[in-house]
Amino acid sequence: MSTGKKASSRSTSKKGGAQKEQKAKAEKKQKYDYVELAKASLTSGESQNFYGVIIDATFPYKTNKDKYICSLKVVDPSQHIKGLKGTGDGNDYATVVLYAKEFKDLPIVSRIGDIIRVHRATLRLHNHQRQFNASIFFNSSWSLFSTDKKTPAQEAGGAEGQQNENVPYQFSGKHYTFEKHEGAILSNLRKWASQYISSSNVVTTDMYVPLNKVQSEKGDFDVLAKIIHIHELDEYANELKLKDTTNQVWYTLALKTKFPHIRSGDVIRIRSATVDETATTKKVLNLSHYSNILTFLSNSKLAKELRGKIHDDHDKAAKGKVQHAAVVLTEVDKKWQNHPITPLHELFHEADNDPELSKETTFRTNFTVTKIEPVDVREWSKAYDKKTKKATSLKGQKGGSGFIYQVQFLVKDVSTLLNNNTYRILLYTHDGLGANFFNGQQASNLHTNDANRKKLEEYAERLTSFNSWVDAVVEKRNGFYFIKDTKLNF
Repeated sequence: MSTGKKASSRSTSKKGGAQKEQKAKAEKKQKYDYVELAKASLTSGESQNFYGVIIDATFPYKTNKDKYICSLKVVDPSQHIKGLKGTGDGNDYATVVLYAKEFKDLPIVSRIGDIIRVHRATLRLHNHQRQFNASIFFNSSWSLFSTDKKTPAQEAGGAEGQQNENVPYQFSGKHYTFEKHEGAILSNLRKWASQYISSSNVVTTDMYVPLNKVQSEKGDFDVLAKIIHIHELDEYANELKLKDTTNQVWYTLALKTKFPHIRSGDVIRIRSATVDETATTKKVLNLSHYSNILTFLSNSKLAKELRGKIHDDHDKAAKGKVQHAAVVLTEVDKKWQNHPITPLHELFHEADNDPELSKETTFRTNFTVTKIEPVDVREWSKAYDKKTKKATSLKGQKGGSGFIYQVQFLVKDVSTLLNNNTYRILLYTHDGLGANFFNGQQASNLHTNDANRKKLEEYAERLTSFNSWVDAVVEKRNGFYFIKDTKLNF
């Protein structure tokens, strides 16, 4: 009997030893240890891993050194304990700067309150702020996790939330890792982030400029506003009508592919905007390639308060007083009004190679005018000799006849917005094409006809105003597009 007991004891001992050994191996296999933001060492020089709650982010952009960069601000309980009490000290954050060789290797952050995990980042002090630097092209990596049940894309599309909360909705590289001990870290940080966002403003007043003060800003600034209305320009872009607590209304263009997550009624933070000084009919914000539009978690204290304070102007809409987002300045002849619209990209890049397009000579297209040449309106009109087919300047001439317009519109549309090209659409009236474009105002000597010149200067200002569009019929001749059967409607 005693021998059996000893054998049993040895068996139990072996089993316990095996379990300890397995546990030790498992702990040894644990690849990543995570540091809290405030406890990360500034002196070790070693790479560090961390989780953080995002409170701000740029859109990934290219630098002059052929690198792509994304800059974020993150917080966690160690660095933002005050936030739990609702104080929301805006200085209690760390900066994260991610570097990559390609755009696709950087995160597209679209919501304040979501969580980022970064592996192998170095830490330094920059402008008295902790800054983590991570080189994705070297050996760093990142993953984005949703704090809400739905990711920003799912929320915008109304789809079901993610099945596994430990799966990132974006990550660098082809694969991601997730170790067992991270489940507790992520779960605890989600709870803290949700409480922090629901009890603190997060975006403090020093982090944005009220819309009633932006016109005095000389450089980039940030905005906190509500989307009152989204006007769909076409399949590529939306125009956002914005309003903040100062009751100022501004507009901005947002590419659908860049900002697919935004909806009417959202409270948003615009990261990096400038005032469009050329806009005359309404107040417009310009966005740069690095500008970002961020929404908030569904339980955000700040978003909830602003949604209640900023009204949607439904009373004005009922009276028909709301200013339309996009302004079309022209109309085409009735015979072309059902003609399909051809984007500029197809006209200038595909027309010669597309069998169907190459058969056509007349097209209907829409565009915005970025510049008009000649810059001097007086040179829009020329003297034309039908025999020699030559046009000459009217400068210094008092009389004359056979006047024509020779105007070149430098144009863009949504299909060409992201390239660096500008395209020329011609208003040359020597053969009668486009003769009525300026509301029937015939060409004259604009060096002497001040009344006509002033009128054309008004037209030029309207044509080059922000979000003013030209709906035009153009005829292709010798590789150039000439306006015809189109006139201004104002």
